[in-house]
Amino acid sequence: MEKDSRNAMKKTLIAASLMLAAFSAGAQEVSYALPKTTLTVEVGYSQDIVHAGKYAKYAKDLLNLEVAQRDTVITTINQFKIRPRVEADQTKRYSVNLSGNTRPTLLSLTEQGLISASEGEIKENGGSRHSASPLGRQVNYRKHENFQPAPMVKKTYYEERFIPIVDTLGNTVIDTVLVEVEPIDSLLLEAQLAAGKIKQYRDQRYKILTGDTDASYAGEALGTAITELTRLENELLPLFEGTTETAKGRAYFDVIPDREGSLAVFALDPTRGPVKATKPGANVFELTIKAEPMTKTLSGQQSKKQPAQKIVYLIPAICDITLTDGIDEIMSLRAPVYQLGLETSYPLYD
Repeated sequence: MEKDSRNAMKKTLIAASLMLAAFSAGAQEVSYALPKTTLTVEVGYSQDIVHAGKYAKYAKDLLNLEVAQRDTVITTINQFKIRPRVEADQTKRYSVNLSGNTRPTLLSLTEQGLISASEGEIKENGGSRHSASPLGRQVNYRKHENFQPAPMVKKTYYEERFIPIVDTLGNTVIDTVLVEVEPIDSLLLEAQLAAGKIKQYRDQRYKILTGDTDASYAGEALGTAITELTRLENELLPLFEGTTETAKGRAYFDVIPDREGSLAVFALDPTRGPVKATKPGANVFELTIKAEPMTKTLSGQQSKKQPAQKIVYLIPAICDITLTDGIDEIMSLRAPVYQLGLETSYPLYD
């Protein structure tokens, strides 16, 4: 009897294994996510970093030069690009059980999520002055920083002066008084010396070119003399004009549209250049999203019997996307934005 019991248990285990194998071969649970569109705005820019000269505040009086009075950064944006990118929306996850009698699907599971047919192509706005492909376009959007003269702090100095006075008895005595005097500006003296040399080099160059010199210059000697005087002047001019260095950079900003309207993208920081912006404001660049109208009732007969299993998918909204500086339009394009589209479904089984 014990042998019969073991044989019955063995048959039960074999049957259970066969059922498990049949279930694994005949059905499979699939988890998928709906897609969403991320707009990546790429900004190519350069920055002119102006370092004020040591004698900048005397440049106007001594050399009649208008120069920056303090260190300043001037940002020039030379390229914009907008690239739509499709990725999986982890907040829109679904699971379905697939078996052998699943109807053929027109959709495909991709690494981004469930995509309908094929991704929409980006179209250019033909003929528009501001139109651009997702590869972007060359622009020259320059952010000017106003040159503000550095405040000059003037210190008051006094010195003792001895003056003769007559006392009440008619005697002349020497008294001491404090008299305000102008302080000696050592920086000004240095600037005057440097400006004098610059004027001297310019004067000598002019006289050589006009022949108003005791020595005669001709041929190679003339060119050498002019070159040397110019070099000496250029060595001193940065003390007044300052120096400029240029740095190039590229910044990327991701925007995930959750509605139509204006969305802040980035702002121009006076020293750092383009930085991420969280809300509209001064110097903020924005994306304006406008979706085309969509019909929520699809053509064709709808089944009266709701299927137990169905695939949920998205029909993307086709949107006009415009980049502005808060006032003026810079560029625009058309692109599908999935999360602003129509969510619908179709049955898995007949």
